[in-house]
Amino acid sequence: MPGRRSRPYNVEDVEFVFENYANMTASEIAETRGISKFQVSKIVTDLRKHTDLPKKSFKRPNPIFQFLEKKGISPKAEGKPAKAGKKK
Repeated sequence: MPGRRSRPYNVEDVEFVFENYANMTASEIAETRGISKFQVSKIVTDLRKHTDLPKKSFKRPNPIFQFLEKKGISPKAEGKPAKAGKKK
């Protein structure tokens, strides 16, 4: 089944993306406005070139950490140990 064809975006879509990008995902914006998430990405890219687009104010929780927390397992320390260099 082919994807739904989206309409060309307009000024109202750009305004909506600018105001809501920090609090919504591209998919949520696309679904709300009836445009594709690729069009949302294009709008975001162009807005970043010309303005200071607000950064995302939330991060998607890591499912691995959620699982570990649910099981009561503490995660290992962050970062990788340094590898020893080759000796000649």
